[in-house]
Amino acid sequence: MPVVHVALPVPLARTFDYLLPAGLQPVIGARVSVPWGKQRAIGIITGSSESSELPLERLKPIDSLLDNDSLFTTSLWRILLWASEYYHYPIGEVLFHALPILLRQGKPAEVAPLWQWFATEQGRATPPESLKRAPKQQQALAALLQRPVYRHQVSELELTESALQALRTKGLIDLRSQTVATQDWRPGFAVLGERLRLNTEQATAVGAIRSEDDQFCRLAAGRGHRIRQNRGLPQRTGKYSGER
Repeated sequence: MPVVHVALPVPLARTFDYLLPAGLQPVIGARVSVPWGKQRAIGIITGSSESSELPLERLKPIDSLLDNDSLFTTSLWRILLWASEYYHYPIGEVLFHALPILLRQGKPAEVAPLWQWFATEQGRATPPESLKRAPKQQQALAALLQRPVYRHQVSELELTESALQALRTKGLIDLRSQTVATQDWRPGFAVLGERLRLNTEQATAVGAIRSEDDQFCRLAAGRGHRIRQNRGLPQRTGKYSGER
């Protein structure tokens, strides 16, 4: 049974070894539910191996694998590991602070639908003036005849839930879910006009900087004596592991 190294949101600079049940694949960056003392905790897989520093019979199996894919892009995963090592901060707390709170709680990594109030065909054929005896319902129907309203906009438009439910009972309005489409925002950016051209000195400086990708910052110019700084990013050696 493979061993997975799991980062937990605890102030310890290490991961914890668990057994991965047969049939499951260790997905680096995926969440797992694991036993933690007398409780259950959400952790993130940081690695896997066939052995542990502890006897395998002392390791507990994970409860469940919560994700089929990593929650982190390669670049984000890399910078988070670097930050943990460079700043000597617990890897579990670093990874969990990079996640939205619902994912930290073990909720599904999926886009939740947005619920929207809209006027039905019957509602569109009903003049708001016919609801003069129910001013809140009249106000709500008039708003929905202009455009659909998402649930989170109800309070902004000073509509009441009771009025909306009353209109729904009458068949004048209803709720529908709208799936939020996710897309990469980067291709939408374009450079307008001609790109600026670097002069010789600028091109030399940019070339020198790009040739030292993954290196630490250096002082290009400043007052006082000259400072030399060319220390590279900490290299990740080995894995975080240890007993629970």
